[in-house]
Amino acid sequence: MITADDATTRLLKELSDAKAWPELFKRKLDSGTDVSDEIGKADEKIEGLKRRAEKAIKRLGCVSPETRSVYHGMADMLISWQTFKDNLE
Repeated sequence: MITADDATTRLLKELSDAKAWPELFKRKLDSGTDVSDEIGKADEKIEGLKRRAEKAIKRLGCVSPETRSVYHGMADMLISWQTFKDNLE
């Protein structure tokens, strides 16, 4: 059975992993690989992670120290992703 702590830990790992995606895509783009489909799929996954993080924040509440970790993980991921996408244009 997955506990709330396990779910939060897994979510934080997924947010951290997603934060690294822009660097991976940059390397692929620099090597000439077409990653447009991958970026589209990643964009959908980013939105899904954002929704999950928002639900976790609501579930954890204001006083939980884990709330801050989830919030910062979500913010870092979104900033990294948006910066990457802005630089594509």
